[in-house]
Amino acid sequence: MSFLLLVRRHLRTAAGPTVALAVVALLAAAVTSAVPRAVASLHAEQLAHATAQASAIARDVIATSPGVPGYGEGYVAYDGPVLGGAGAAPVEPPQPDLAGYRDGLRDLAAGQPQPLAGVLGEPDLITSGERVDVERVEGNDVASPWIILRAGPTARDQVELVEGRWPEPTPVVSDRHALLPGPDGVVDVDPVPVEVVMSTASAAELGWTLGSVHPTGDPLLPPAELVGIWEPRDAGSDYWVHGPLAVTPEVVIDPNIGKIATAAVFADPGTLGAWVASPTTRIWYPVDTGAVTSAQALTLLAQLRGFTATTSTPVAGDAVVLEPDSGLVDVLQRVLGQRQGVDAIVAVLAVGPLGALVAVLVLAARLVLERRRGALALVRARGASSLWVRGVVAAEGLVAGLPAAVAGAALGLAAVPGAVTPGQVLAVLACGLAPAVALGAVASSRGLRDQRADLDAVPARRRRGRLLAEGAVALAAGLTTWLALDRGVVTGAAGTGPAVDPLIVAAPLLVSLTAALVVVRLVPPAVRGIEQVLARRADLVPFLGAARVRRDAAGGLVPALALVLAVGVAASSTVLATTVRDGVTRQAWGTVGADVRVAGPLMDDETVSALAGVTGVAAVAPVLDLGRVQVGTASGTASVTVYATDAAALAAVQADVPGAPTRSAELVQPAGDALPAIVAGDLAEGPSRWPGGAEIEVLEQVDRLPGFPPATAALLVDAVAVERLDVDPGFSRLALLGLDDGATAADRARAEQEISAVEPNAVVDDPTDGEQELLASPSAAGLQVAFVLAVALSVLLSAAVVLLALVLAAPARRRLLAVLRTLGLPRGAERGIVAWETAPWTAAGLLAGGALGWAVPALVLAVVDLTPLTGGDSAPALAADPLWLGALGLGLLLVVAAGTAVAGTLGRRHDVEHLRAGTD
Repeated sequence: MSFLLLVRRHLRTAAGPTVALAVVALLAAAVTSAVPRAVASLHAEQLAHATAQASAIARDVIATSPGVPGYGEGYVAYDGPVLGGAGAAPVEPPQPDLAGYRDGLRDLAAGQPQPLAGVLGEPDLITSGERVDVERVEGNDVASPWIILRAGPTARDQVELVEGRWPEPTPVVSDRHALLPGPDGVVDVDPVPVEVVMSTASAAELGWTLGSVHPTGDPLLPPAELVGIWEPRDAGSDYWVHGPLAVTPEVVIDPNIGKIATAAVFADPGTLGAWVASPTTRIWYPVDTGAVTSAQALTLLAQLRGFTATTSTPVAGDAVVLEPDSGLVDVLQRVLGQRQGVDAIVAVLAVGPLGALVAVLVLAARLVLERRRGALALVRARGASSLWVRGVVAAEGLVAGLPAAVAGAALGLAAVPGAVTPGQVLAVLACGLAPAVALGAVASSRGLRDQRADLDAVPARRRRGRLLAEGAVALAAGLTTWLALDRGVVTGAAGTGPAVDPLIVAAPLLVSLTAALVVVRLVPPAVRGIEQVLARRADLVPFLGAARVRRDAAGGLVPALALVLAVGVAASSTVLATTVRDGVTRQAWGTVGADVRVAGPLMDDETVSALAGVTGVAAVAPVLDLGRVQVGTASGTASVTVYATDAAALAAVQADVPGAPTRSAELVQPAGDALPAIVAGDLAEGPSRWPGGAEIEVLEQVDRLPGFPPATAALLVDAVAVERLDVDPGFSRLALLGLDDGATAADRARAEQEISAVEPNAVVDDPTDGEQELLASPSAAGLQVAFVLAVALSVLLSAAVVLLALVLAAPARRRLLAVLRTLGLPRGAERGIVAWETAPWTAAGLLAGGALGWAVPALVLAVVDLTPLTGGDSAPALAADPLWLGALGLGLLLVVAAGTAVAGTLGRRHDVEHLRAGTD
């Protein structure tokens, strides 16, 4: 029989196992094709998301330089433009060429390499003078008004004039010092006021009206005349982030002065440059990383670091140079840190299903060989070489695998469109060749003979070889784990190193393999003990099932390894998902510290009472900042920040806040003359004495005080207890609020709306908003999808392993049942025998997988920095949800039971034939 004819006959007959091989190749190719592109797309989306979420100050490329640009060589640093006059003679101020300077900025950006050049947007600039006080308007409630003179080339485009006109150049004096009084104490120069425009909100706050003139407190600066009032075209534009205090003024209530208001006003650029003594220019490039790919992120970080470390001259001869800085560097570092955490977790989750997939491939190949055994043994007996036989089955694998791999790659490309890399092509090719390799490997001369594992003695050499191989795996697991733990956490913040550290992948994989090998070694002795116990019973099925597990396990070693790996990955995915989510929740609540945090204006007794009266608010704890205090310690003194609060209210507010002090309620119970306090932060020696001599009783030491302003070292005391201490009582600008138990999302929204009405200028923080924001990021959302897919894939592979193993064991089982039925075995007994073939390995797999579900995440937390994913500054603690783990275990049991039932159904189709054969 020719080679091709035999291959064609194999493909036409008993094609089910071959189709299973093709399905494995298709799924493997689809996954290996889609996952890399999905992860790359995830990283690109995360970079764009992180950039968009950051404020303009935290992402744009910004430079603040002294002077006014656009004058070229006609500007003297720290003196101003060359005016061309002398003394008090009025002159027309020269106009800076701001448009030409912006052209220079554009050319500078265009000359940068890609992707940096594409990230830098349209440059802009604002020139500002120093903050200067102006004369108070009679009858206005602002006790101390201040203005900041500004000018910019695009300011006019950002606003809509509602009254008046835009400022025009006004004459200036050549020597500003002519505005000072002469020897007789008289000012001889009456300067022309500087024309300005301001927003309607600022004009209303300061009480300015169109045409009003307001003297300044700077003797070298003329009065300001309001010639126009405007409204912003887009109050949320980033322009106003770079030029604050223009749309709305800053208002501060000082208990000693009263209301202090500061507003930015726009003037003519030439007039401002001539009058303002020490102007500064803020130059910025808006950035957009939406087009930056995952592969370009590291290059962009290097280019941005180089750009911000270089002083540039946009226009030759101009006095204003560019010394940029950018918060985008921090954004990129944080994103790269998130990338390393995501890549490490995805890699750890992938190796388990990959091992189980290899096991499925081997089992399917053995099933194909089982169906082809008769024909191959016949041609082998007629003189065909072993290589020829392997070639036949390998060709069958190629015919099944390569088209399936191509189809899988197409499916992956349709699911996740994107550029196809050479690495992905090689991975798909490997998936297509895998069935041929697996079939060629199992088609040995020994594999073509019928064997009985319970009778064939294993040669001593093979036993020693297996023992050495298992010892090598265990040794490698211990060595890689030790190396990984010894090195510690690897962060990606610096943006260096490989995307996935090989140790991070190898250590969990080898630990999982070692656990699987231990299971394979321990199950047979355990089953032997069970078999000896069952031998005393009268019923046959339990004893027979236990004996078959020990003597002729279904599928042999491979299914056991695959089950442990699959269950371990499923459990690890569940634990890691819970850990990341718990870390995000703890960080969000640790930042806010309560159901609601209110920060901003003074929290006096009236405000606190108003907040307490809001519907749904159960308790209010105002926080007083008493400043830095030198307290005595065992070895000297230490500087700490002291906070005071209503201890009873704080205990009620933070009853369920993760990481909050547990003994805050005891702060109101002073022990004699001692001052109870809670210590937070980095304070190696507990404080012992207050500056006045009072003893400090440390009730508890915590890492931080949730919701409180950050401090290196802090003391928390009760507000009432502070009254007997010699300290400035300070002022409260922060309050932590607790809502009623069982408050819904609608209740929270309603309460926060009422709180904003009570304090319209306050910042209201809700921990659930921060939690949802972190969980909604592409990295967190992508990880959640990866966890779900890992669990689903592990469950499906477990079912496939059980099903293939039972189908492989079906011929021996049917022969046994045919004989036993002739001896009177009840018809329903085969279900028990089939169940016994899987039950011990399933139980062992669940136990070992559960242990791996803790061990692997603990190892990942020890070597991977997950803080960029949780938004915190410390690693999240290992966490598990018993309900999810229980549901996972129950689901795996149901899947195994379903696989067992399917295998039993398939096996009963041939029972009649084998029963007749046993009778004959």
